[in-house]
Amino acid sequence: MNFPETLRALRSKNYRLFFTAQSISLSGLWMHRVAMGWLVFRLTGSNSALGMLDFAASVPIFLLSPFAGALIERWDLRKALFWCQAACMGVALTLSFLTVTGLVTFRMVVSLALLLGLIDSFELPCRYSLVSYMVDRKEDLSNAVALNSVVFNIARMIGPSIAGFVIQLFGEGICFLMNGLAYSSTLYAVRAMKMEQPPVGIPSRGKNDPFKDMLEGIRLARDFAPARYLLILIALTGFFAFPSLILMPAMAKAVLGGTPKTLGFLLMGVAVGALTGSLLMASLQSGIRLDRWCTRSCVGFGVSVLLFSFSRTIPVGILLAAPVGFCMVVSTISCNTLLQTMVPRESKGRIMALYTFAVLGLPPFGSLLSGKLGDLVGTGWSLSICGLLCTGFSFLLMRKLARLEGEILQALQP
Repeated sequence: MNFPETLRALRSKNYRLFFTAQSISLSGLWMHRVAMGWLVFRLTGSNSALGMLDFAASVPIFLLSPFAGALIERWDLRKALFWCQAACMGVALTLSFLTVTGLVTFRMVVSLALLLGLIDSFELPCRYSLVSYMVDRKEDLSNAVALNSVVFNIARMIGPSIAGFVIQLFGEGICFLMNGLAYSSTLYAVRAMKMEQPPVGIPSRGKNDPFKDMLEGIRLARDFAPARYLLILIALTGFFAFPSLILMPAMAKAVLGGTPKTLGFLLMGVAVGALTGSLLMASLQSGIRLDRWCTRSCVGFGVSVLLFSFSRTIPVGILLAAPVGFCMVVSTISCNTLLQTMVPRESKGRIMALYTFAVLGLPPFGSLLSGKLGDLVGTGWSLSICGLLCTGFSFLLMRKLARLEGEILQALQP
């Protein structure tokens, strides 16, 4: 099939199947996330509770993702992704039942978030690694990563808006139900994929010790300076800047005095910026210096969160949410693509597990910090402090990575 250059990864049939399925599934996922945050804030009225929810959902990733990266290199990634998605469906349907019947409590929501985080610690590095097997040409990988972000952020724009209306009309339980049903699209796509070679990173390592492989992956990232500083940069950015999304329900209700619709509009603002960033990254040619995009967007992420923290009206909040989404997506896409391109395939599972650890494993600790700060000094001031710290650390690491341009260019050579 013929596609324009911006959509070149869709020429690969397996990736086309996955892309279509994710377009459906991710809208349900964003409805689930918005509904879960609103449910927790409705049950507790606490910023700290939102931080605890994000911590519960992500702490398994913090603890398990490096080890999971060593394990998935022994597995058929396609089968592993199928069963992980099926388990996520089960969690969504369970939460829907508890919410619709009125049995749900804050502890139940946190427990199910913890279970979902346990599944995600395997599902996310598995999905990141499988993308390289879905595309027929290696040079299409960066476009596939960017298109993944495009569909993710289209879903981020559609899902929260729908969720806001569904919550107001029917309650959070219907959002969880719709998410559970949406997982069936990905289950079908994964089953329908046909690959010439098995999507297994290192088939010969079946008898080796996965713990030793995990340590070897950590040493690889430590000894290769560009990967080391990229991972540190994206981890610090996630720690200080990602909590801005977690505190959105508090920002919508406590600061802006809004309703579930307000939360949906704020997240739509984030999604518009994120979609713009995704399309920009998808349109870039393979020779573009992604390391510069990564470092500058991390600095911009901190500045955007700082500006967003001063929002006091709904229209201004929506307007300032867009740069937050733009910088977040550009930083994560560029870092993801750089790491996948620079490291050899046999080590990709472990490196992408460390990326998952940096992007999703550490931010929950930032959510706990920002949530506690929000209760002590207010949601706006909490976001201001986090944005300022993100800006400072990102600027320092940008200067460090600028001195490693030679190593990065050499690693990117085919």
